[in-house]
Amino acid sequence: MDTYLAAANLTKRFDGRLAVDDASFTVVEGETIALLGPSGCGKTTLLRLLTGLTAADGGSVTLAGETLTGPGVHVAPERRRVGMVFQDWALFPHLTVEKNVAYGLSSEDEAAGRAREALDLVGLAELADRYPQDLSGGQAQRVAVARALAPRPRVLLLDEPFSNLDTELRVKLRSEVAGLMREVGMTAVFVTHDQEEAFVVGDQVAVMRAGHILQQGTPTEVYERPSSSWLATFVGEANLVDAVAGGETASTMFGEIRLSEPAWGACRVAIRPEHLLIGNGDDGRVANVEFYGHDTSYAVQFEATCVQVRGIAAPRFRPGDRVSLTYSGPEVVAFSEADQPERMPSQAH
Repeated sequence: MDTYLAAANLTKRFDGRLAVDDASFTVVEGETIALLGPSGCGKTTLLRLLTGLTAADGGSVTLAGETLTGPGVHVAPERRRVGMVFQDWALFPHLTVEKNVAYGLSSEDEAAGRAREALDLVGLAELADRYPQDLSGGQAQRVAVARALAPRPRVLLLDEPFSNLDTELRVKLRSEVAGLMREVGMTAVFVTHDQEEAFVVGDQVAVMRAGHILQQGTPTEVYERPSSSWLATFVGEANLVDAVAGGETASTMFGEIRLSEPAWGACRVAIRPEHLLIGNGDDGRVANVEFYGHDTSYAVQFEATCVQVRGIAAPRFRPGDRVSLTYSGPEVVAFSEADQPERMPSQAH
């Protein structure tokens, strides 16, 4: 499929410090990309470069074949047809829901029609005459999404839109918004620091660290074939286990495991906790057990390392029990010994 939105080698410095460092990603029309990274990695600055609110020091932004940012080119924000949903929703308390959604649209008749259409899309048409203070947090968030959709933007940008909501509502809304984006065929960039949220919302995920995009792919690709050991530990739990690669397979403490790409010599492999089966044995000792209802997490201590294991069942073992672990999962990624997972200091938000 053809690229609709593309950021290429975007760079931005503040007071000589890199906030966005040669960042590149692409989005297909009608899809959502989740921009995932820790706080302070430059995600919000990257969004501002896409909107044109911040001028880039280098690189380009193209949308539907039009260059919005590039050498000698900077299209004004109001001419980009890019919608934005902010963290704090930014609703006007003195305006009704309908007038909030219609705010900024041209003719009064067109504004009213577009506002009703957008409220229908988010399932809030019956609340058009209410004021923001009369809404729940979830309703206010959907009004903010409707307001961003009303001008019929070419792309919608969402900057951690659920960060102010409690966990239960956040989980419910992220699924609703993901479904809405797909239903209306909206191209969107969704910023989050939450890996689970990124995987639910994003058709594609781009992982950002210290201003740079490390990897872009489907949630499955990013989870099963991370490009670095840091990324493996950032997108979920991962055991980084010493291994010796011999081409298609690697020798590990859990036996021979197939590799996603050939490698040779001393390395480490990323093993997800859910791909380890725990059973009776004498290889290691259970150091800790945490039961979550839908699954159980074990910390198993071996001589030189502690390994995390996750099983979909009630606890079968208690701290102090002797157990053995067996690998049962897909091909794994091998990382060189020089590839360290320690997190770099964040640079800019």
